[in-house]
Amino acid sequence: MGSPRTADQWKAISDQFASQWNFFNTALDGKHIAIKCPPGVSHFIITTKFSFSTILLALVDADYKFLFVDVGSNGR
Repeated sequence: MGSPRTADQWKAISDQFASQWNFFNTALDGKHIAIKCPPGVSHFIITTKFSFSTILLALVDADYKFLFVDVGSNGR
């Protein structure tokens, strides 16, 4: 897994998306994952629905290969 570093690399990914899916750029999605409140953690991970969560965020190319993944941001 590696994020593109140059404009040309991003352009190649966008072009591949356009030819395969008739959609430019990439696919980005996020998901709240419910967790038990860890001991000693305050309001930083509480959601607007008053539950606790962490966030999974992923960016993929046209072949569903991960370009970027972030896990563990607080649930706000």
